[in-house]
Amino acid sequence: MTSKVSRVCVIRRAYYPAESHVRRNAESLVAAGYSVDLVCLRNRDERPFEVIGGVNVHRLPLRAHRAGISSYLFEYFAFFFLAFAAVARLHARRRFTIVEADSMPDFLIFAGLIPRLTGSRLILYLFESMPEIWAQKKKLPMTHRAIRFLQWQEKVSCAFAHTVICCHDMAREALGAMGVPASKISVILNVPDEDVFHRYEGAQTAGDGTFRLVQHGTITENYGIQVVLEALAALNPAIRVRYDVIGEGEYRTALEETARALNLGERVAFHGYVSRERLLELLLQSTVGVVPMLFEYQSPNKLFEFVALGKPVIASDRKTFKQHFADDAILYFKTGDPKDLARAIEEALRHPEAARARAERASRRYEEYRWTNMRKRYLDVYERQSAR
Repeated sequence: MTSKVSRVCVIRRAYYPAESHVRRNAESLVAAGYSVDLVCLRNRDERPFEVIGGVNVHRLPLRAHRAGISSYLFEYFAFFFLAFAAVARLHARRRFTIVEADSMPDFLIFAGLIPRLTGSRLILYLFESMPEIWAQKKKLPMTHRAIRFLQWQEKVSCAFAHTVICCHDMAREALGAMGVPASKISVILNVPDEDVFHRYEGAQTAGDGTFRLVQHGTITENYGIQVVLEALAALNPAIRVRYDVIGEGEYRTALEETARALNLGERVAFHGYVSRERLLELLLQSTVGVVPMLFEYQSPNKLFEFVALGKPVIASDRKTFKQHFADDAILYFKTGDPKDLARAIEEALRHPEAARARAERASRRYEEYRWTNMRKRYLDVYERQSAR
């Protein structure tokens, strides 16, 4: 990094430090010598400002609800305007060298307008491919005018930024097809911080003979948790299985109702948000990690976290996943098919040695993707922008 300390502002419409990948990035910047301010949502019982791991966290008086398109739009624009004002106010005191906006929404990059006008560099970090995700979520063709509008706003947002980061090659290809110059795009896989998510040699599951599945993250429909519930209902009742769902989201109530309707009883436990220490404890107690994502173009960060812990993984057969891990490393099932997922669970249960062998192959492949390598890419982006 340059000898002069660079001041950075990161904007993310999410809770901090709950989002592990945002925390990983911010703390990596602090460790590299950057001064980091972060603007985010404010959850219940959180303070408007605090310093966490060297990051100055500024929380806006807004919470995420995500209950329909109108709610999404209101929250997107409300957060944008609050963030715009907060960033402008902070910039007057801090004079940011770089402002990073993390999607969604993509147009959040325009919250860095005032810093940009005074010479700051802007980084647009696309954690998700907004047009493609919404097309799949709403079952619309990419030619639909609503999706074309999302493509337009993504293209304009990329043009406004000085550089763009995306999370996998499919996203890079989609951006290139829209006309975003390849020289402007960096691919940084959304992998876990190995200081937190790393393999625990000799870590064992709970010794009660229960086959434990675990899934963690924001609870939304596209995460496919409902598919797992239906798969569990299709299993032989004699099979001792437990499914731990860790996280919160607007889809939790519907899923709890589904679990009751399927008479899953103690087979399913919804834990809500937990501390990082408790999360690791639950993950390490699991037999298998499950990643039942329904859509393409989503970063396989949960898959990477299970692999980093040395856990066998059952995942939907999304191209986004298969471009990183072959069939001999991950036990795939047909996306959205509870019967095929039940088949995969039974296969992992009957053949534990084969499951562990897959986990070993996945671990070897993961060496290329480790955060040590991705962190260098991330910091290189900042080094190049700081030098401008």
